[in-house]
Amino acid sequence: MNAVRAELRKLLTLPSLRRTVLLTWAANLLLMSAYASAESRGEPLGDNVALAPLGYTQAGFLVLGVLAATSEYEEGDQIRATLLAMPRRLPLLGAKALALAALTLPVAAATAATSTLPADGAAWTPVATAYLTLTTLLAAAVASVVRRAVPAAILLLGLYFVAGPLLRAGPNASAAYLPDTAALDPSHGTTATIAWTFFALTLAALTFRRRDA
Repeated sequence: MNAVRAELRKLLTLPSLRRTVLLTWAANLLLMSAYASAESRGEPLGDNVALAPLGYTQAGFLVLGVLAATSEYEEGDQIRATLLAMPRRLPLLGAKALALAALTLPVAAATAATSTLPADGAAWTPVATAYLTLTTLLAAAVASVVRRAVPAAILLLGLYFVAGPLLRAGPNASAAYLPDTAALDPSHGTTATIAWTFFALTLAALTFRRRDA
């Protein structure tokens, strides 16, 4: 638990994370205002309307995970000092994941509570909270393998906002297994999101254990 607290303190001191959270909330409020205005005018909002804003809000959580994971590699290579203090790599990575989850969960809950539209939105709030938390952990796992914020962010944002929509636009059965499926259809996509997150964390653990600092 001491390692988790230490990692949580490090995350809380990062200005980039605070800015990401504030910008995500600001963007979320703008999106909700736009969706609510369209709904009040009776405009068609498409399928899964209650979760519609999450399709955009998740970008902030992807960036949050990337910045949390790459901060020690890009800011003076602080990972070396961290490993000197705690040389057991797998417990260290577990502590980092738990600290990030603890930080993300209340942010995700607050975001989900305001990201679900009134039509059955309250029922999806816990699902949206879990989805955003898992998305952040997945992003952090990918970023810990890449170790650089910009390439990791481009990779993840490209997957979620370019490759995913392109695959769904055609008759491609694999689109149902993409990591963001739960944001579109929680009843069928939750397993896919959990599986992708578990796979990414496993890959990050193997990479972190074998590579030099």
